[in-house]
Amino acid sequence: MLFKSIATVLTIAGLAAAQTPTEYTKGVAHIKKDNIDAIFTFEKVAEGTNVTVDVKSGLTQGLQILPAGFEYHIHVKPVGANGDCMATGGHLNPGNAGKYPCDKTSANFTACEIGDLSGKHGNLVAANNDTGAIPPLSYVDSQLSFSGPTESALLGRSVVIHNNGTRIACANLVVEGYTAPEANSTSPTTVGSTPLPTKDSSAVKLVASLTLSGLVAAMMLAL
Repeated sequence: MLFKSIATVLTIAGLAAAQTPTEYTKGVAHIKKDNIDAIFTFEKVAEGTNVTVDVKSGLTQGLQILPAGFEYHIHVKPVGANGDCMATGGHLNPGNAGKYPCDKTSANFTACEIGDLSGKHGNLVAANNDTGAIPPLSYVDSQLSFSGPTESALLGRSVVIHNNGTRIACANLVVEGYTAPEANSTSPTTVGSTPLPTKDSSAVKLVASLTLSGLVAAMMLAL
């Protein structure tokens, strides 16, 4: 009876551990194409997600077509083969609920597309320098979340920079601890300098631990 009780406890503990959801709190999209070098960092905060944009080079006044600057958005899909930004699909906009361009007069941008970051928070305007660097900016977006409904979460997305509507550079949004779906021929595991997440070692350890617990439980039940 003692062995069976221990086995039951181990089995229940293993099931509980397997059902505990992973909490994702940070993601980074590092765009590097030609002279463009820009880092977009997303971090979970109480009010939503804090976004930091650090353009180190490449977005020059000579490249900029419109005085309003460069648009940038979160797109639904990862970057395609050979850095294909067209493979990223449209803006993150679950159920097509948001409007484009963004209606900034709506409370908390509820009438805007979730992924329309420049529409909600302003374009990236080229500075008066030779490098194309833009002073870092930071803001909190209450619409962005790593959790919640799959169709609106930040998992498996990409960030795209536009110049008068044209997609000029992009990168995958790599979320710490998240294992992306297996890449296919049109979506490589590495795009430029930004790799898609690989197998999470903690997840592998958890599976191994649960497997061992299951074997021990089975042996005890057999006694």
